Amino acid sequence: MKSKIVIYVSLLAISMGSCDKSNPLNPEGACFGGNWSAQYADELEAWSTATQEYSNNPTTANCNKYKAAAKDYLDALNDVYDCVPTANRKELDEAVKEAKADVDAEECNT
Repeated sequence: MKSKIVIYVSLLAISMGSCDKSNPLNPEGACFGGNWSAQYADELEAWSTATQEYSNNPTTANCNKYKAAAKDYLDALNDVYDCVPTANRKELDEAVKEAKADVDAEECNT
């Protein structure tokens, strides 16, 4: 399951382009001065840390932390939704929805 979410994260990173005012895909701007990835960096770092901890010590507690951090990261992507080029939004929505379902399906029984 973890590898699937890594794929989703990669897909999301690819789907999201720069969105400053000079970008023809988003001429309105409003994307944190082109630095929209900073809006979810803390959540991504927390998820990465939780993933490492769970990999090193697969306990129920670490699994629950991993799941919570993954959900927080996926929720944080909503903050930059308007920065995603319109053509990629459906793909982003589907990837986030599927990733959340995979996180929910992960059982934390050790």
